[in-house]
Amino acid sequence: MEEKWYLENTGNLNQMLRVRDDIDLPQTMEEFPHLVLVKHEFHAADDIMFPDPSCIAFFTVFENNHLEALEEENSAALLAVDICEGMMEFYLYSKDPEKTIYDCIDFLKSNELYKCDFEVIKNDNGDRLNDLI
Repeated sequence: MEEKWYLENTGNLNQMLRVRDDIDLPQTMEEFPHLVLVKHEFHAADDIMFPDPSCIAFFTVFENNHLEALEEENSAALLAVDICEGMMEFYLYSKDPEKTIYDCIDFLKSNELYKCDFEVIKNDNGDRLNDLI
């Protein structure tokens, strides 16, 4: 499946919000009702509010290899990535949040420079995503 993304206009020059354009949101929420937020706080320089290239590279591999594999297993769906003022958040909707977190930890522990926190919202059903966009 070829993924399609669009950049959401947020009105904030220090924010980049990518949102999936190729999904049926109600059907996806029925299948993956729980939100797992994967959060990485990166160092932001005074004049540049976005991650450095090595950070972007690591999380691009995380997204393209690991999260794509979770989607192929039909256990989770990445619907948005929000980069804003020192925080990168992956909006990952899941059937089983605990399994999703452990699967992510397996990949993320490969580089201790990029520590992540997780937030789980059970039965979110897209509410947090709708508030974001």
